[in-house]
Amino acid sequence: MPIAGFLKYERCSVEHCDILHQIALKAYKEHYTGIWDDHGQAYLERFYAKHTFEMELRDEACQYYLIYYLETPVGFLKLLENGLPPNSPEDCLEVNKIYILEAYTGKGIGSRTLQFVFDIAHAKHKHILWINVMEESKAKRFYENLGFRCCHEVALDYPHMKAGLNVLGTYQLELPKFQRISP
Repeated sequence: MPIAGFLKYERCSVEHCDILHQIALKAYKEHYTGIWDDHGQAYLERFYAKHTFEMELRDEACQYYLIYYLETPVGFLKLLENGLPPNSPEDCLEVNKIYILEAYTGKGIGSRTLQFVFDIAHAKHKHILWINVMEESKAKRFYENLGFRCCHEVALDYPHMKAGLNVLGTYQLELPKFQRISP
């Protein structure tokens, strides 16, 4: 079944903080707890605290969107107008997060969401999309298949992160090379 007509993206405000926080915690735990020896608890407390979301929702340079499938919130998207050196912020849009609940992965929601991001980038006259992806993440292949190329890797040094599962790749896509994704 084509999903395009069943997806909706809603720009978040502070009023969305509770649902955004719930979705973020659940999605992170479903996809990333395996890289931590404490199941990501210390990381979540540091970077996924509710007050962090409230602060970011007040920041105009940070855009959150809830992703709805059949009127049910199933994920979220976070965009930042950040440069990827040597490119300026005026040329770039960072796809900081696309998190989709496990039960809804594999249905084309990620592809449609990336098309939504492409449309935003086009409207803002951005030429480069970029994203950081854990090298052992299933999402890595998804982005590579869409034309994103790794331009930098770094070994993260966070407490409780398991050895060998700490490599973060920065992937970029020049928008003229981006192809519209079929529904």
